[in-house]
Amino acid sequence: MDQQKRVEEHTTKIVEGIDKSMRKMQGDSLRCAANCYDNESYSIQRVQNCVRNCNNAVDQAQDYIKDELGRVQNRLQRCVMDCNDRIKDAVGPNPSQRDVDKFSEQFDDCVTKCVDSYCEILPNMERTMKKVLSEKFQQ
Repeated sequence: MDQQKRVEEHTTKIVEGIDKSMRKMQGDSLRCAANCYDNESYSIQRVQNCVRNCNNAVDQAQDYIKDELGRVQNRLQRCVMDCNDRIKDAVGPNPSQRDVDKFSEQFDDCVTKCVDSYCEILPNMERTMKKVLSEKFQQ
């Protein structure tokens, strides 16, 4: 399987799992915001403040998720860049086609290990994120 596709499939699965765990919080936020609009005694500014307060926990949770996913994706990118650097260092000037093929295979093997490592840490990351979301951001 193409390594990029593996990363995308595993990441999508994690994001969908986390999204499902946040739906109650998102629904509560929307119901809260609807109540802000239902209060006809509120000024425009007060409605906006009320809605902002309703969305605060969801916004913070989404920022947390984005940061965590970004952190682990950066880790994958650094690993792949390290593979690239190793191959560049090993190739030397004017490589033969045989050398290019050999180093290309080494690069692919290295990237596969990076992706394997990335995919292995995702389930634990998902559990941790769900735990943090339920403890820190649920209202």
